[in-house]
Amino acid sequence: MPQHRATFTPEEWAALRVLVDHLRRADPKDRERLREGMRGLGFYISDFAKAESRFVLSDLDRLLQMGEIKVKAA
Repeated sequence: MPQHRATFTPEEWAALRVLVDHLRRADPKDRERLREGMRGLGFYISDFAKAESRFVLSDLDRLLQMGEIKVKAA
């Protein structure tokens, strides 16, 4: 199982943004697959509070702005 992380490379950050954006519009059957992709990068939604009933792109951006997530070059 991937380790929970809060620091990502720019490439990982871009991938997370795509996954979170797709998550919002995904059919229920596809949401778990998208969450698995996020967990594969070490990102677990449950590690962070979310502003809405579902985790959305603005939640991810807020975590970055608040410093709870960092993006650093590899």
